[in-house]
Amino acid sequence: MHSTSAPPAGARRSASQRSASQRSTSQRSASQRVRRAAVLAAGLLGVGLLGVPAAAAPADPAAAPAASKKLNISQQVQQQNQWCWVGSGLTIAKFLGKDQGISQNGFCDLARGYPQGSQCPNQAGQLEWVQRAYQGLGMNPGQVSNPLSFSTVQSQINAGKPIETGIYWTAGGGHAQVIYGYDSSTSSIFYGDPWPSSPRYSQMAYNSYVRNGQFQWGQALYGMG
Repeated sequence: MHSTSAPPAGARRSASQRSASQRSTSQRSASQRVRRAAVLAAGLLGVGLLGVPAAAAPADPAAAPAASKKLNISQQVQQQNQWCWVGSGLTIAKFLGKDQGISQNGFCDLARGYPQGSQCPNQAGQLEWVQRAYQGLGMNPGQVSNPLSFSTVQSQINAGKPIETGIYWTAGGGHAQVIYGYDSSTSSIFYGDPWPSSPRYSQMAYNSYVRNGQFQWGQALYGMG
């Protein structure tokens, strides 16, 4: 029988070292895997926090344009059956604080060029007469034009300036009213009416106010101040 010689001591040490080295490498690999997993988790968390946009803050209501606006006019009732232009014109002058305490008859006198205190005739008028009365009150008389666009109505109301309108009845004749507000969400306007038996304040779709079965908007007096 042959005897097998034991491996040299040096060989035994190399095997032991290799085993220890393998264990160390395995431990380092495990440690590295743990660190990589932690880094990956942190990276994913970072994506979760930064990659997904946060909920938008609610808009500042003060920064949004007004959807509607109404001026606090006090619509006058016309004192004569032909004085719609007087009642509406004086309504605007009072709202602007430029009426000087004048009566409807006094406003009519200014508009017609009569001496104050005269009995002004009960006659249908025109927006140019209203301008003359405004000039007599020291006001900027504004300007007369065709019907205003909805955006111009908005800009006038936003500037605190009511609009006197001249409407023409389908059946004949005319009437004067005051636009004092708007609602952009419904594309409508608010208007005052001086006729004694009519609602003092009403709302109507802008397009309907421009033209409907009863009347059409013919003229506008705006920009007074």
